[in-house]
Amino acid sequence: MVVMDSVSFISLGGVGDVTKNMSAYIFGNEILLVDCGIGFVDGSMPGVDLTIPNITYLKQAAANGKKIVGMILSHGHEDHIGALPFILPMLSQFPIFGSALTAALANDKLAEFGEKNRVQTVVFNDTIKLGSFSVSFARMTHSIIDAANLLIRTPIGNFYHGSDFKFDFTPVDGKPSEIRKIAKWGEEGILCTMSDCLGAEKRGHSESEIKITESFDDEFKRSRGKIFITTYSSNISRMNQAIEVARKYNRKICFMGRSFLKARDIGRKLKYMDLPVKMEIRPQEIKRFPPSNVLILVAGSQAQIESGLVRISEDQDRDIRITRGDTVIFSADPIPGNEVNINSLIDTISKKEARVVYSDIADDFHVSGHGSQNDLKLLLSLTNPRFLLPIGGTYRQMVAYRDLARDMGYMDEEVIFADQAKEIIFTQNGFRVGKSAPSPNVYVDQISGETIEKYIILDRQKIAKEGVIIIVTEIDSQNGRLLSSPEVILRGITLVDHKKFTQDLAGVLGKAFSRRAEKVTNWQFFRKTVQQKAEKILFDIGHAPLVIPVILEV
Repeated sequence: MVVMDSVSFISLGGVGDVTKNMSAYIFGNEILLVDCGIGFVDGSMPGVDLTIPNITYLKQAAANGKKIVGMILSHGHEDHIGALPFILPMLSQFPIFGSALTAALANDKLAEFGEKNRVQTVVFNDTIKLGSFSVSFARMTHSIIDAANLLIRTPIGNFYHGSDFKFDFTPVDGKPSEIRKIAKWGEEGILCTMSDCLGAEKRGHSESEIKITESFDDEFKRSRGKIFITTYSSNISRMNQAIEVARKYNRKICFMGRSFLKARDIGRKLKYMDLPVKMEIRPQEIKRFPPSNVLILVAGSQAQIESGLVRISEDQDRDIRITRGDTVIFSADPIPGNEVNINSLIDTISKKEARVVYSDIADDFHVSGHGSQNDLKLLLSLTNPRFLLPIGGTYRQMVAYRDLARDMGYMDEEVIFADQAKEIIFTQNGFRVGKSAPSPNVYVDQISGETIEKYIILDRQKIAKEGVIIIVTEIDSQNGRLLSSPEVILRGITLVDHKKFTQDLAGVLGKAFSRRAEKVTNWQFFRKTVQQKAEKILFDIGHAPLVIPVILEV
């Protein structure tokens, strides 16, 4: 028998965790989904690129007659939309909605994987009817344009879904959070507010993005060389700030990196980026202009191995070099797990005698997109819910949010800690804790893009089926050059022409490292390059073993 007097909330990701956001609201046989994001992993998980929400519950619910009536995307960050290409093929068809930028980024992500555009665009005055659910949108300021919080109306009460937000009263795009709309929703009555809690440990209000324009201006004023700025590719408003200052100081602008070029194209299409055609130059045109007249917006704020900034820092780009007198600004905080690679990249750039500005030495070039304590208190005052449920933070941040709510007059039992995949059943009179859904981590292989339940199985299967190739390579630590032909050790695999493979690999690596002339600081770049070049040659001759690069620093 289907129960029609309650709404269940299940977090499939994003509760007790900062990333991998995905939530389900269930009424009777209907399921409404909010967000579908990826989680990030560190170097301790070989062969794994990212994690995605575990949707076993959704599959089981579909088998038992429940239907997904729709999905709402709150904003365009990867931890809220990045899992769409992996999750959607495993589920039945249903409508998906997001704001203009959110829909554009999500559809671009789907296109990368050969999927059709499925995300429909809504405006902030829209109300979408999805089965028994009705969803309205409030514009919120965050570190990305077009972020939204949601009012989800159900037959038993209203829910406020407050994904990532802060209250920035001077946003770069001139569009502040819709405070009056949220207050009106609060007067309508809200059963539970699901609130971003990532900033619950920080006092005061989160700073406005507008201060970064002033910081850019100071750097542009002092720099006589080229300026490189790297940030998240989805942060179009940050790029706009850099463009505004570049216009003031008569600098031409060059975009580097596939993700930045896509962001530029989307920004122009939506008229979110004001970039005169005459201001933009291509990489090969940079040498025609004095260094003091060039700004390069480049991908690589997290030191991704294949990113534009890493390639430039390793002298792998044919058109652009970082030289003495240049300035490189990291306008983004490190994602946890990326600190080692980012510090290595900073060292590599510093060796070129460029000025490097990053969060450890200057906090003027990035501000949090998440609300601090006063922002969270303001949302509580506006929504005035009966119950609170912190989302989008770690357990300690959930505890800090409970302390904050206590200061606002809430009892501890009115603040709900919904452990990952734990069902919270709401009625008109209260709530109770239900069953737990299956929630083992689901990993995605960085090469095939296929999901795996346990990452170690991938390497074991690959070793059993294809064997292992260990490639020992001597690299001159003073200039990054290949010193001799690599030594190739085979285990569990036979190559028809072992000698030819070694010669081909030596040629490819020699060419890849030939442009270098400086002391090596980023050894991860060399290990990854050896691995990728070897895998490419092996793939072309029909092999896919586990490749283990060993770099000897000479």
